[in-house]
Amino acid sequence: MPIVHSDRISGTIYAIATTAERAGNMAIDYLRDKSEGAEYNHYGVFDERETADKELYNKFGSFDTDRDRVYVISLDIRIADKK
Repeated sequence: MPIVHSDRISGTIYAIATTAERAGNMAIDYLRDKSEGAEYNHYGVFDERETADKELYNKFGSFDTDRDRVYVISLDIRIADKK
């Protein structure tokens, strides 16, 4: 599910990376650029799992299936509930 911005940011994105830490950094960069209105090509970050899988296993691509994996990043950033 693509990321939706408002008073709440929720959704799921997929990153092709070698580690969870790298996938997290890629997701942060992706969200930062989207919030600033930048139109960057975020290599390795996708809105759909199927697209990420196709890119990872594309024999003409630059990803290494022995090293790289698809990581899922789920977001639910919202205003905190009052106690």
